[in-house]
Amino acid sequence: MSGPRDWSPHGASRPGVVRRTLPVLLVFALLLGALFYLRDDLRELIRTAPGSARSAVATHLLYEKTGPVGGRCPGLPKDLDADPDTTLNILAGCLDRMWSATLEPAGFDYEPPAEMRLVAAPEEAACGIDDFDWAGIYCSGERIVNVLVEDDGEERDAFPMMFTLAHEYAHHVQQITGIADQNGSEVFDEAWSRRLELQADCLAAAALRNVHPYLLNDLRRGAAAEPDEADAGADAARQSHGSGASGARWMLRGQQKGTLAGCNTWKAPAEEVS
Repeated sequence: MSGPRDWSPHGASRPGVVRRTLPVLLVFALLLGALFYLRDDLRELIRTAPGSARSAVATHLLYEKTGPVGGRCPGLPKDLDADPDTTLNILAGCLDRMWSATLEPAGFDYEPPAEMRLVAAPEEAACGIDDFDWAGIYCSGERIVNVLVEDDGEERDAFPMMFTLAHEYAHHVQQITGIADQNGSEVFDEAWSRRLELQADCLAAAALRNVHPYLLNDLRRGAAAEPDEADAGADAARQSHGSGASGARWMLRGQQKGTLAGCNTWKAPAEEVS
């Protein structure tokens, strides 16, 4: 038989189809396995890539251009619990002054919330009427701060309400500076919500760290000791706001650092905002 041969007895034989494709299939399988194993890390990288919403807030100019938050709050009554409404109204004025002074170096003209509403029941709030239990809520569209001040006939502990007020004021700051006003696929999923809420915890602690540091320490320790209850409401709160332990850690950072940069939850790894 003449003519060109398909193979030569003196050379290597051509591998079959299976032998030719097996290395490619192995490499493909390894890549798929790596992608599955690293999916959370890749998701984090995508979300922090330049141009993403999280990257925009993680690198916000506020972190470089602003100094310490907070200060004293002259005028607060010695007995905070005697009239919580009066205490909270005085604190609101202090928070306006604190945030105005803090944001000015970054070029922001601070505007107070349109309204600070103290409500006896959720139905009196400007928003969130149908949400699960809350101690306070910020209505971003109306820019209204709502704090629940229930009157059950017993002496009320005002400091947790003060922290709630400072937390909702932090949401107001996030809104007017553009931190909360972002667009993108990751915005306001549960991971985004936790970073937003834990940053508000941190900023509230920063604002109150010199107002009543001992009461703030007690509140933080109480948050750290909260049990992980296994019910739908508690699970939903943890998913959207973070665990009590995470809240306590970010409150401590707010007390220790006292700055917006120290409260940059957007740069933190996922395990720190759980």
